Amino acid sequence: ARGGGGGGRVRYAGHEQIWQHLHRHALADVFLDNMEYNGGTTGLDALWADVPIVSAPMEKFSARYGASFNAGAGLQMLTARGWEDYARLASALANRPRELGLIRGSLHSSKASSPLFDTRRFAASFGRLLSLLWDISHSQGGVLRTLRFHTSIAGAGDAPPPAAWA
Repeated sequence: ARGGGGGGRVRYAGHEQIWQHLHRHALADVFLDNMEYNGGTTGLDALWADVPIVSAPMEKFSARYGASFNAGAGLQMLTARGWEDYARLASALANRPRELGLIRGSLHSSKASSPLFDTRRFAASFGRLLSLLWDISHSQGGVLRTLRFHTSIAGAGDAPPPAAWA
């Protein structure tokens, strides 16, 4: 309410059946991610319902999901750089419904091409990874001793998969 969003606009919801849980996401304007323990699957559900996430990555793994999701959805501008930036972003979205509508519309229209929701690409890449691991394991006598791979949330989906995956 201090940011101008209006205290009556915040709603807390209890446990529901999965279909009710997914349906009520569409009723929200924005998903305010917890900074210590990000939303995980709940955040993905929100994005699927065209509800943008305001998040701020912290040190712990559990506090970095939202930033990864935003990168995959092309919404890096909603990833804050700390508490003050988080509050500024949340307040701006609460007080600028036109801009929020544009972001939601962009999220909706880009969903089909977003790497975040491209399950076929993920499944194909994961299958190639498993085949590669199988080949490496058997070339070393059937025992996979070391596995190293690189991941990055920066530019998610823009970089091609490693050459071994192609």
